[in-house]
Formats: sequence, C-alpha cells, structure tokens
Amino acid sequence: MGRRRRKRKVLLRPKKTLPKIFTCPHCGAQLVSVKKTEKGYLVICGNCGLRHEFEERAGWMPVDYYNAFVDLYLEGRIAPPQQQAGPAGEAAVEEAEEGDESL
Repeated sequence: MGRRRRKRKVLLRPKKTLPKIFTCPHCGAQLVSVKKTEKGYLVICGNCGLRHEFEERAGWMPVDYYNAFVDLYLEGRIAPPQQQAGPAGEAAVEEAEEGDESL
C-alpha cells in the first residue's frame, strides 16, 4: 500500500536584472546614469558632473556604455570637470597664493 506524496513548495528566485544606476569612478558616488539622447548615449555622474557622450552601437546595453566610460576614465581620456569656486572659494585660493609668495 502506498501513501500520499507530499507536495513540495516551489521556491521562485527573483530574476536578476542589470543595474540602472552605477558607481562613479571619480568620486565614488552611486549616481552615474546612462541616458539615451538623439545622438547616442550620455553617461553622467549626478555628483561630480563627470560625463561622456557615446555614439549608439548595435547590440550595446546601458551597462556596456558605463563599462566603456570607466575604461576611458581609467585611461585618462576623460578628465574630471573643474570645480567651480564660489566667492568664498576664490578668497581662500587668493589667501593660499599670498601665503606661498611670502615663503
């Protein structure tokens, strides 16, 4: 005589997806986004302003543009933007320059 089989619960694992927000190679903030423009794709950091525009390539996904962006940054082809000094920042820079001259 047989007994009833026990029903096993099927564990559904969530499907892995590619990220949409990436880490900036310059400042380390997790604010880099890849946006589609009419010319191609724009990779830009929302924190430091590091940016580069790519032409659209067949078969590439946003993560591919981000990886190319990091490669270009590490090779030195993309320079970080110059920090804009406000009125207080300009005064501090002038004071530092005056201090250097007195030495």
